[in-house]
Amino acid sequence: YSKEGYDSESLMLTADKNVIDVEWIVQYKVRDPFVFLFKVQNVTQSVRDISETAIRRTVGNMDFDYVLSNREILAGTAADELQGVLDSYEAGVDIVTVQLQDVNPPDAVKPAFNEVNEADQDMKRLVNEAEEAYNKVIPKASGEALQIVEQAKGYSVQRVNESKGETARFLAIMKEYQAAKDVTRQRMYLETLQEVLPSVKNIYVIDKDQRSILPFLDISGSKQK
Repeated sequence: YSKEGYDSESLMLTADKNVIDVEWIVQYKVRDPFVFLFKVQNVTQSVRDISETAIRRTVGNMDFDYVLSNREILAGTAADELQGVLDSYEAGVDIVTVQLQDVNPPDAVKPAFNEVNEADQDMKRLVNEAEEAYNKVIPKASGEALQIVEQAKGYSVQRVNESKGETARFLAIMKEYQAAKDVTRQRMYLETLQEVLPSVKNIYVIDKDQRSILPFLDISGSKQK
């Protein structure tokens, strides 16, 4: 096949209704010289015509992008179909190879195709960048959230344990108080004094037998205990 002068042969329609420009070559060898010479007229032209039909049919069953990226599959499928038709004609030849030399959008739409392709690549790049950013941020945020939850759980456990301890202490005191009210009351009074008195600057002890309406207190700064 030659590109020159055969645009009508190379322009084909894909399954998704896009036009594509396909150039190919076919190599064959004579299997039976007698059949090759006398059975079929102009075998070379027959190979050319049948190969075009096979290529066109194969391209028509594939989407545009698939044709662009799967030349070997397309060529193999076309070669099998071409060999089958030639055998049915008893052409006496074997197909050696079908090779796609060039598979591209038509020249008239190449600029638009390139723009679409570049836009698609940009979109994929942006998607990849977004996924990378997501994979960096989300695990970090999840880790921080998990840490906060664990801290909250720890604080909750701490508060519960403290409450249980305070409750146990209160119940123990209550039990002692119920068993010996006077002794427990006196002990609690003394414990309270031990906690309060260290922070008191001046301590005045008034005689309980004092009968004066307003007892005299020495507030000159001396500490009386």
